[in-house]
Amino acid sequence: MTLPSFWRLPSFSVAETADLVGATEVTFRAWLTRAPHGDFLGTKTSGRIHFTGREAFYWYLVAQLSAYGVPIRTALCAAAEHATDSLPGHEWLIVKTAGDVTNFELAEDIPADAAPALILPLRALAVSLIERAANVYATEVS
Repeated sequence: MTLPSFWRLPSFSVAETADLVGATEVTFRAWLTRAPHGDFLGTKTSGRIHFTGREAFYWYLVAQLSAYGVPIRTALCAAAEHATDSLPGHEWLIVKTAGDVTNFELAEDIPADAAPALILPLRALAVSLIERAANVYATEVS
């Protein structure tokens, strides 16, 4: 799959990005104040912040991880490893939480001992986000 231009170009407003990742705008803005990695804070132009598709994918992973119960700062750090300039491979991100410890494992296949765990198909999540973002991007252009 060829990545669309909006994967690397700042194309989505704060409200659009929040909608794409499945968070309210208030929640998304709260995440932004948590000092995530500087690579995912968006680009400020004319007093407005716009996000690339790659940055939206980062925040989508943060939303998925935090919905599972991963602490937000841990989710911010873990998501940064997987939101790269290229489309993720067909790996599965396996997240296990035991007490206060969260473990992340990248696997080619779902291991038999994965339960109870959060299992995220990274490429499928990216493709799903790209499809939804393409609709938003097409609406903005027209």
